[in-house]
Amino acid sequence: MPAKGPVSMMWQTIFCFIPIADIVASYRVKRLRWYLAIFLGYGAISSVIQMIIYPFEESSVYNQKIFSETQGIDWSYAILGQNAELGIASIIVHHAIAYVIAVYLIRRWSKKWNLQFT
Repeated sequence: MPAKGPVSMMWQTIFCFIPIADIVASYRVKRLRWYLAIFLGYGAISSVIQMIIYPFEESSVYNQKIFSETQGIDWSYAILGQNAELGIASIIVHHAIAYVIAVYLIRRWSKKWNLQFT
């Protein structure tokens, strides 16, 4: 339920780092639709960047690299690709950018929300 009074900036910021709680924080200041739209856009842009960094391989080649009868599924290759260091770095960078965007938006919207009650 949206807040009926001012919201705590500290708690709103903490909610940004907890999965699902960031959505609750945006809902409390009546900005859920904007928040979801912005992060869907960021997810699309992030996916395009990932496709540029790791172009698609032919599916039969990918399947041969990811699965072998003796070892089973190679999860590190499935998640990180051929270059594990680049894969880890890109995941960290994309998550860091997402957290910065979340904190900025939630704090900005919370300040505007609190100004309505002063």
